[in-house]
Amino acid sequence: QLPGEECLFLERLEENHYNTYISKKHADKNWFVGLKKNGNSKLGPRTHYGQKAILFLPLPVSAD
Repeated sequence: QLPGEECLFLERLEENHYNTYISKKHADKNWFVGLKKNGNSKLGPRTHYGQKAILFLPLPVSAD
């Protein structure tokens, strides 16, 4: 089965070298991918631009 619209995200490269991800299906609602302090996911409607929970730091992966 192919991934549906729920699995598509828009990636934004922020000025502070972090990345944010927003649901393509719900882009008009500004629902971001976010993590709580305990590592659980945060509900889309509870995320807002400027929160630390939505910032992801991309790390390089070694070819080893």
